[in-house]
Amino acid sequence: MAELPKEPANLHHRRKVSMQRRFVIFSTLLFLVIFIAGTACFVVFMSAILRDSTGYSLSRTVKIERLKLENHVNSEIAIVTKMAGSPLLKAYFENPESAELGARAFEEIAIYRETFIANTVFWINDIDKKFYFDDAYAYTVDPAVPENYWYDLTLYRTERYNFNINYNPELDNISLWINAPVFNSGGKPIGMVGTGIDLTAFINTIYTAYAGPADLYFFNRYGEITGARNTSLVADKRKLDDYLGEIGRRTLAKAKALDADEITFFTAGSRWDGTVAVGKVEALEWYAVAILPFRVMDALKTHLTLLFAAMMVIIASVFVAFNLFVMGLFGPLNSMVRALDQISADWDAKNNDKSEVETLGAFLDMAITDPLTNLYNRRYMDGNLDKLIKSLSRANQSKLSVLMVDVDHFKKYNDAYGHDEGDRCLKTIASVLSQSVARVDDFVARYGGEEFAVILPNTDEAGAWHIANKLLETIRECKIPHKGNEAAGSIVTISIGGATAIVTHSQNASNYMKRADRMLYASKKNGRNRYTHEAF
Repeated sequence: MAELPKEPANLHHRRKVSMQRRFVIFSTLLFLVIFIAGTACFVVFMSAILRDSTGYSLSRTVKIERLKLENHVNSEIAIVTKMAGSPLLKAYFENPESAELGARAFEEIAIYRETFIANTVFWINDIDKKFYFDDAYAYTVDPAVPENYWYDLTLYRTERYNFNINYNPELDNISLWINAPVFNSGGKPIGMVGTGIDLTAFINTIYTAYAGPADLYFFNRYGEITGARNTSLVADKRKLDDYLGEIGRRTLAKAKALDADEITFFTAGSRWDGTVAVGKVEALEWYAVAILPFRVMDALKTHLTLLFAAMMVIIASVFVAFNLFVMGLFGPLNSMVRALDQISADWDAKNNDKSEVETLGAFLDMAITDPLTNLYNRRYMDGNLDKLIKSLSRANQSKLSVLMVDVDHFKKYNDAYGHDEGDRCLKTIASVLSQSVARVDDFVARYGGEEFAVILPNTDEAGAWHIANKLLETIRECKIPHKGNEAAGSIVTISIGGATAIVTHSQNASNYMKRADRMLYASKKNGRNRYTHEAF
């Protein structure tokens, strides 16, 4: 049989080269498609994830800063509204010519003044419209002047109180003013009272402790910026939409639709411009907004980006290796299968090794401990004590003891040794208190100032006596010098009041705290450095 002609070697080589070239081109295009599509999907999904993560973080920021703001002014609001309801001031406003009423009213106003944070008070009688500021006549208000818009607003369009930030040229003062109308028995407005909080101090209070990456602003229902790190924005009454443009306009639109305590977040401008969270500050009729600019590159500044880049390098290396392997055309099939299995295993290992998205920004939690003594604070104690009472009430005949502890003559101690030494003294006493209660369920809290509370669940009168006497003795043994406490050997001592009862479901924290506080008063009245107890 005649032999078939052999394929020329160069033809076989050309076919082999052609197949190799086609495979290289195909695999390169495939890798580019995977790389481009994977990168696009990664950026889109990471952007969505980070937008949501940023939105929740900004919402938390708004909630925290809103609480700080409300805490700063709530006490002032309470004092102003109480002052507006004073019968003596109402009588004086209705009869401002009475010298006797005037003298008594001025005395009461002076007392109110001392309770305000800024130690500032003002009042206006609608009969003569004289503006009194800090116990002295300042000027007479002319409601027809546009700058005095707040006068008619407070008297005729305000039920309890309102706020405004403005510059008073007569007083040469720019403040956050809290105004409350005064009504006679018939419900007619007859004047107003209020206080002013220094604007710079007020803004610093909000922003000094804030270190987050977002831009934080407060604004009122008219869109005027009422709080910003740049205080000139507040002083100039800049509008949010004027200052922030489209972001400001969208923020104002969202704010109008908010309920009392609602916080919402949304994408600012286009999907890549950033994230905005806005919430209502109900007590002030203000809003808080946190804005964090966002760009595509922000989505890439995470640990997942490094993982994705490493994964792409691995894929590229696999493609190169696979091309080199295929270009041989004669490798065993099982070697190829083993290589592909290994590649698949490496792929799965890399995909399963993803870390969580790193949360943007760092925000302080609602603190439950006192920063000076590291004991629990009063907020934690009030909530935890109520929970403890509910828990103990389910058990039969469970007893609860509460001790109130006060440092004797602590004001004299501060006057004599200074506040730094006073703080060190409180730290020492806090340490003694916390070390004197060893059971898991017992806890100590700083109640306020130099007062502490010791909570002793499942402790009867005898147990409370034992703990109290131990505290008295241990504090005396510390021998902290106190020349203002001569009756006790010129050392620091404490007074303690205690209350014990069988816990029932109808009780609350106030039942125990009031009785313990009453017993503490008895200890102080009877000479201090002692323990007085009540079982109820």
